Amino acid sequence: MSKLFILGWDNCLISDVTLHKVHPSYVQMWQTVDPLMGAKWTFADTMRMQGLSPQQVWNELALLLGKEKAEHGRRIFYDTYRQLPVPPLTPNAELLLETLQTCGCDVVVVSNKNQSLLEEEIDRLQLGKLIDVALGTTADSAVQFDPADPNQKLKSRCRLLEQAIGSCPDAEEVIVVAGAGYAEAAYRIKVDRFEEASAPVFDWVAAQVKEEADRATANKKQR
Repeated sequence: MSKLFILGWDNCLISDVTLHKVHPSYVQMWQTVDPLMGAKWTFADTMRMQGLSPQQVWNELALLLGKEKAEHGRRIFYDTYRQLPVPPLTPNAELLLETLQTCGCDVVVVSNKNQSLLEEEIDRLQLGKLIDVALGTTADSAVQFDPADPNQKLKSRCRLLEQAIGSCPDAEEVIVVAGAGYAEAAYRIKVDRFEEASAPVFDWVAAQVKEEADRATANKKQR
């Protein structure tokens, strides 16, 4: 059976990206454009921003600070983000990716971050050969967001999952392995299975896929 695995990137395949890259980038941005806000900005504030599209984040910042100051802040955020090292892979993540590729599964990675940033991080970790498709936020997806819609996070994740499925139309089974934020989105679009992202889950999924592949190979030999 052809299997498609949709894997979360941030805080899933790579660990603690919010703590080690996103939060320091917000702090540096606010300390530069508004030191008073920078002194008050907490990790909880950063967490509330997670799951929003970059377009929504910077549009809201423009309403708060004005376009010129917001654009300055945006540049500081991304300059800081790019200078910080990519966090290490979650334990067993590379084993999972290698197993999925060896067993002939399709692998799509999803993230709410900009497409260019996602591709840069995959390249820096030298994982391109283990990932078939990487889907982040592009100019086309950004225009779909509605600042007045309170369900933007859910809709954004649903769109990413649907786009991932559309990139592999021949898959007979779809499995989402991502953080808890993708649980409702996976349920909404009726994917076959959802698992929380963690090292033990990666190990279990890899073992299950390998076992099924070995069984299929043995059946072919018996014929």
